[in-house]
Amino acid sequence: MTLVLSLLVLVALPQSPTTAPPTATIAPAHAEAVAAALNWLDLVDHYDWDASYRGTGPAFRKQNTLQVWSRTSQQVRVPLGAVISRGFVSEEDVPAPPAGYTMVKFRTSFANKA
Repeated sequence: MTLVLSLLVLVALPQSPTTAPPTATIAPAHAEAVAAALNWLDLVDHYDWDASYRGTGPAFRKQNTLQVWSRTSQQVRVPLGAVISRGFVSEEDVPAPPAGYTMVKFRTSFANKA
């Protein structure tokens, strides 16, 4: 839940007027993780709570129900409006049990929030 809440908080934070370079110009070490994150964000951007919930890991689903995810996502994501732009910012390996994970960050501008 922490990872998803962090993602939701990151997209809701005010963004600076400068934009990150387009993703095509960046060669992240974990291109597969970046692509997976973008695919998952696309589900959230299209308000597909069911599919985005299925795209989370077992640890998230153990702590959250589809109903909680849907309600929270509806409250946080929908008011932002359509995605205007999204650029890759960074990615890093995070040493967490059991096998660590890759954290991917993007800067996104929305129709209702720069």
